[in-house]
Amino acid sequence: MVSPAHATRESGHLDRQNGSILSRGMLHVRPGPALKTLVKRLAPGLQRRETAVAAPRTGLVQPQPESALDRTTILQARLSRGQFAALGFLVGVFVPTLIAFAYLSIFAVPQFLSEARLVVRGNLEQVAGGGSPIGGVPQVPNSQEAQVIVDYLRSRTLVGILQQQMDLRRIFASADHDPIFGLSRTASEDQLVTYWNRQVKVALESTSGVITVKVSAFSPQSAAMLAAAVIRQAEQAANDLTIRNRGDRVVQAGIEERAAFTDLAVVRSELEAFRNTQGTLDPLRSAVQSYSVIARLRDQRSEINTDLSAARMRLDENSPVVRALKERLRTVDEQIKTLDSELLGSSSSDAGSTANLIAGAELEVHRRLAEQRLRQAELELMEARTQEAQKQVYILTFMAPTMPDEKIFPSPLLQASIVFAVLATAWAVISLYVGSIYARTR
Repeated sequence: MVSPAHATRESGHLDRQNGSILSRGMLHVRPGPALKTLVKRLAPGLQRRETAVAAPRTGLVQPQPESALDRTTILQARLSRGQFAALGFLVGVFVPTLIAFAYLSIFAVPQFLSEARLVVRGNLEQVAGGGSPIGGVPQVPNSQEAQVIVDYLRSRTLVGILQQQMDLRRIFASADHDPIFGLSRTASEDQLVTYWNRQVKVALESTSGVITVKVSAFSPQSAAMLAAAVIRQAEQAANDLTIRNRGDRVVQAGIEERAAFTDLAVVRSELEAFRNTQGTLDPLRSAVQSYSVIARLRDQRSEINTDLSAARMRLDENSPVVRALKERLRTVDEQIKTLDSELLGSSSSDAGSTANLIAGAELEVHRRLAEQRLRQAELELMEARTQEAQKQVYILTFMAPTMPDEKIFPSPLLQASIVFAVLATAWAVISLYVGSIYARTR
């Protein structure tokens, strides 16, 4: 490898040789205008080269290898990036983890968990395949009511009811020195609902229909009390749901049944009054009997006429036999006339038994229709009540709310480890991303 000083001496030696040659040439050649122009152009370059050659001799410039300068710059850049990464790890991972551990150890109030499990029983709905084993499952639990109960336990309505019963703000705000996990006493309704859904977890298992309720509070008694209140409100919601399922058809069938009974009672009253007025229980039967009597009287009249004609042929008109036959004939005619007057009426103002018969027949028809309507209404009411029994929904609590003995929160070491893992993962991702950007732009 050639040293810089040796290279400078060789360059100067060559320049002096060129200068001597140029001077010898100038002794034999007269400079022209073109040559003068060339000398003027080369003179600045020669002067700069002489300066560069003279510099090592005077010690004013200390040349340094280019590769050594690059290594120094890269080393400084690497050190600054490493220090920045360490500072980021310290600020973004270690310090938050330490703060979380200190808060969970000193300020966080212990929380206790009470758990209860229940199931919604009642209506079953048929699925495709019916009762056939080829069609699959014959019957499945109707999960619609269970989902309604779950949504109700998470709703603002339930929170409002429990707030009126036991003051949820006072229960959840018992940890006044825990601003992160406690509830402020001045929290709004929306904040209370949000905090309720954070402390009360309601889950529905779709395959079995089991509803799991987990209530967290700052004391075992509060957790158990809230869990029992939630179960009580779930039962009330199931009862309300049953009443609503029953309501419409049963109510309408009951109204129709009462209306039919009232109509039948009115028709029966009218029919009884008509019978009292006519003095008979059945006007139609009475009319039939009257027509039978008239028919027999007419047969008797025919026989009397026959006997009277035969007697007139043998006896005188004034004979006792003829007079007796005439008297019998007159009596029969009067009876027939009387019965006809009773049935048909003697004038336009007196309609007779025929009008009464028509009125009685109409009342009888109304009675029969009212009885038929009442029977139909009773059948509909019975069917509605049968379906009502099938639509009954109720809560079966097979695991009552437990009284917790040990706290479930906080666990400072576990939760601080989780915070550390999350922040360290985020720090590693950000560091890799920044490093990739630096590598592309360098």
